[in-house]
Order: sequence, then C-alpha cells, then structure tokens
Amino acid sequence: MKYEGNPKHKEPWQRGRRGSLCPKEVDLTLAQKLLDASIVAGEKRFAAHEGKAYCAMEHGAGLWHGFPVGWGEVPPDTRNDLMRQAYVTRHEIKQNWE
Repeated sequence: MKYEGNPKHKEPWQRGRRGSLCPKEVDLTLAQKLLDASIVAGEKRFAAHEGKAYCAMEHGAGLWHGFPVGWGEVPPDTRNDLMRQAYVTRHEIKQNWE
C-alpha cells in the first residue's frame, strides 16, 4: 500500500467537486503512517490521529488517498477497534463526531 495524495483534499479553491481538506500537519510521511496503521472496513480503510478520523480509498492498484471524516462515517466495529488499540478515546470521538 502506498499513499498518494489527492490535491482536492489538500489544496483549497479548486474547480469542480472538492473533498474535505486535510490539516496542514498531515504531510505525506504522516499520511503513509496512518495508512499503514489503518483498519480495513469494506473497500475503505480508517485511521485516527489526534482524535480525528481519516478514511482512505484505493484509487489505483495499491495506491491510496485519504481525507478527514467525522466519526459518524466510521463503522461502529472499526471505531471500537481503534479505541481498543488506543488510537482514540470515546471523548475524542464525541468531540469530532461530524
């Protein structure tokens, strides 16, 4: 698995459909670490960093891009796995639900 950024999640003011923007501190190195530590849920992968949820989707053979999501978009079993593995707390999930 290799992380490959998508400009629609990093650079604002683009034409067409825009995705949620990643925080500036999420660079390629951190994004790859999140992908490596992510949990599979169907065709997506989910990870947590500083209380926030991130979703990754494969857009090419072995190439993934990711973006922040609200915890409400993360499947319950995956949320529980991330809490069990101490990547996130219940309080952080409540704070970042949407």
